[in-house]
Amino acid sequence: MPTVTIDDRIVEVPAGTNLIEAGQRVGIQIPHYCWHPRLSVVGQCRMCMVEIEGMPKLQTACSTQVVKDGMVVRTKTPAVLEAQRAIMEFLLINHPLDCPICDQAGECALQDYGFKHGQAFSRFRYEEKRTYPEKERVPLGPHVLLNMNRCIHCTRCVRFTQEISGTGEIGFFQRGARKEIGVFPGRPLDNPLSANVVDICPVGALTSTRFRFAERVWYLDKKPSLCTGCDVGCNVTIEHRRGRIRRYKPRLNPEVNDHWLCDFGRTTAERYDELPRLLAPRIRKDGTERAVSWREALDTTTQRLRARSHEGPLAFLGSGFLSSEEAFLLAALADAVDSPHRAIWVDSGPARRIPNPRGWIEGRDAAPNRRGAELAGLVPGKGGIDASELLVGDAAARCSFLFVADSDFGRAAHDPKVVERLRGAQFLVVMGWADTPLARVADIALPVATHAEREGTFVNVEGRLQRFSPAFPPPSQVREALSVLGELLARFRPELAGRSIAEVFADMAAQRPAFAGRRWEAIPATGTVLESIARVAPAAEG
Repeated sequence: MPTVTIDDRIVEVPAGTNLIEAGQRVGIQIPHYCWHPRLSVVGQCRMCMVEIEGMPKLQTACSTQVVKDGMVVRTKTPAVLEAQRAIMEFLLINHPLDCPICDQAGECALQDYGFKHGQAFSRFRYEEKRTYPEKERVPLGPHVLLNMNRCIHCTRCVRFTQEISGTGEIGFFQRGARKEIGVFPGRPLDNPLSANVVDICPVGALTSTRFRFAERVWYLDKKPSLCTGCDVGCNVTIEHRRGRIRRYKPRLNPEVNDHWLCDFGRTTAERYDELPRLLAPRIRKDGTERAVSWREALDTTTQRLRARSHEGPLAFLGSGFLSSEEAFLLAALADAVDSPHRAIWVDSGPARRIPNPRGWIEGRDAAPNRRGAELAGLVPGKGGIDASELLVGDAAARCSFLFVADSDFGRAAHDPKVVERLRGAQFLVVMGWADTPLARVADIALPVATHAEREGTFVNVEGRLQRFSPAFPPPSQVREALSVLGELLARFRPELAGRSIAEVFADMAAQRPAFAGRRWEAIPATGTVLESIARVAPAAEG
């Protein structure tokens, strides 16, 4: 591989690597607007100009590749700094400079580079600025608003719709100083990936209709996690303020979702605001609900599980929203009471396709972890009741005890007919974060954390095992499902009391072949493919 020296730092890179990427490898940030690692190179913002030894003029780093040994690059010479100041002056000539009211303030490249590479005064008279009257709040589609006065003509959005989504709704119109972006007549920006143009816009020209003016970004805490909208397993950053999720943004994972996130995935956190929260353990007796302590709720659940006068099956209904570790403990609890009746229910959803460097990943489950839950043991044993018999048939009415491990496992948890069928069990325990119609008819309701408040692993459609971590703690009376299931299981197998998630994962790896050889601490940031199911996973389509 060729070697290049950038500001006296030597780095070896693959032939064809451009200078921006080469600089990033040694911690040198070359400023840029139009370049993006997944879009074609156009070299039109000119912000990334650098000096290359042996070349008479400054060159754009985005379009200059390292092809041979010995290239010497300098990014801080007087000529480079002067070029950057000139570019910033040109970009700001017509810019409205409305940072105090701009929704992009705090994460705006123009704002950042203005401080780093610009100058504190303008030689241009304000009244002579070019403006786009009545084009400050133009809806390009249901998720994106355009403020043309802020646009710097980087064409990232244009190239995204042409090269990534393949839909081509956005284009350039007019010429010269009056040039502007917009959508073609009759073609609104409404593709499933449309909101990604907001993420890649380096200024405040494109903003999200859902997040616009919702929160100043510097107030947000940001934590890595996984999207729960489908079984693609997109990596996201949860951005929240004091435990209230404000938005999901895509987090780079070239093996899964790359830089992107679908519009549906961005909305999945809204369910936490739309549905009422289950905040304390609750027991229903003689038609009356009352809040109880965790000890009383778990003691009563244990007594019903231990009862010797069962006149019907003990059944356990899981969910594709459970982590693999939670599913493993639920299956172990079923084993502890000798019940083969354990299963999960996952709604089928429309196909969600996410592009990545290998092509596409397509998910069809409306939950993130059906495969992980099944591999962890949450499948019916010999003669066991499956989920459809509980939800569609009359199996629940034959059960002396039914444990539903997710109060919002799918649409059925809100369907009065299904709720009535499940309520037919002699004793119904529902665990979950949402106070759904199903939770409200349960004999015992156990409040547990959302995925943003707990940790665990999901297995995506390609068999990739990925970890997620809590973004913030749950409310005071709410516990993690892993803790609740672990305590219930410890009452039957005391040696399992107080197990950490790493220890539960180790038990799962020892007992479930699909997870064999994996260690909790060794799961990489991009996830690891479970070889036993990778061979049967759907192939990515180009």
